[in-house]
Amino acid sequence: MTSLIRTTSFTGFREVTSQLGGNADLMLEHFRLNPDLLMDEDARVPLRSLVGLLEFAARELECPDFGLRMAEYQDLHILGPIAVIARTCATAGEALAQIIRFIGYHSPGIRLDLDLSEAKAPRLLIDIRLSGHSPRRQMEALAMGVAHNGMKVLYGDNFVAQSVLFSAHHLPAQARYGRYFKTQVYTGQSCNALVLRDKQLSQRIEQQAPYLHHALERYFDEFDLQATSDVVKQVERLVLRMMPIQRCRLPLIAEQLGMHVRMLQRRLAEEGRSFDEVVETLRRERADHYLAEKHMPMSQVAGLLGYSEQSVFNRACRRWFLMSPGARRRQLLE
Repeated sequence: MTSLIRTTSFTGFREVTSQLGGNADLMLEHFRLNPDLLMDEDARVPLRSLVGLLEFAARELECPDFGLRMAEYQDLHILGPIAVIARTCATAGEALAQIIRFIGYHSPGIRLDLDLSEAKAPRLLIDIRLSGHSPRRQMEALAMGVAHNGMKVLYGDNFVAQSVLFSAHHLPAQARYGRYFKTQVYTGQSCNALVLRDKQLSQRIEQQAPYLHHALERYFDEFDLQATSDVVKQVERLVLRMMPIQRCRLPLIAEQLGMHVRMLQRRLAEEGRSFDEVVETLRRERADHYLAEKHMPMSQVAGLLGYSEQSVFNRACRRWFLMSPGARRRQLLE
């Protein structure tokens, strides 16, 4: 199975490469990555390609902290709708649990876990899951840096971890890492992790924190929900982004649009549509899109369409196409 990752994780690549005098497009093409894909937040590329690209850029541009520099351009918003879910939680601990639960939407090759074995030092574990022993130091630095910035969204700009752990035995420019995380950085550890403070998990999320609002504003600005008065298009855009995390329910969509549920239903009815019809149509269209990717597992297709169980997707596929998902894939590939 080829692990994919959303192209939002390339945020900052062009900027850092340009600052160092490199040509971002040539580097992308070297790894058979279409530069235009970086403009499509819904696009996905092989995780291995991003890992290789970062190592290549660090080497060619003689920048041992390339991944960490990229992290400065990223925060929780690169996770798209996962960031919205985290923001709705009451405490930072609950938000972390939701991020861990849904991180597979962003990339099944990134694994997060919360180790609570030491009561006063809970650890957010971060692992890049790739077969083989290819170098991934830059990707690990990027992931750790983004996790740190994500904590700032949840906790506020004053967030500082107890310490930061890296599995790498040596970090070139390690002093730079200390300045970035503003805490003690340890190498040669058994895992990559942010060591938190026990009280931080129970800390309530400040819904009105300026940093959080700024991240969410950028998130919704990218969707340009207000660029059209067509309520159907607004609903479609939100459904597409809430579907993979199984949150495309009418009350949640209405809340994001600032409407009462009954008002949204009435507005859709005026256009001759219903919410369930919109969701069903989008699922059918996206099903063909994902099934056309011959290496994407059926379980992943079902998850991206918002189904918690494979059997539910199987029934939907027979309803839409009068055939099983496997048969539909063969038909599309032919």
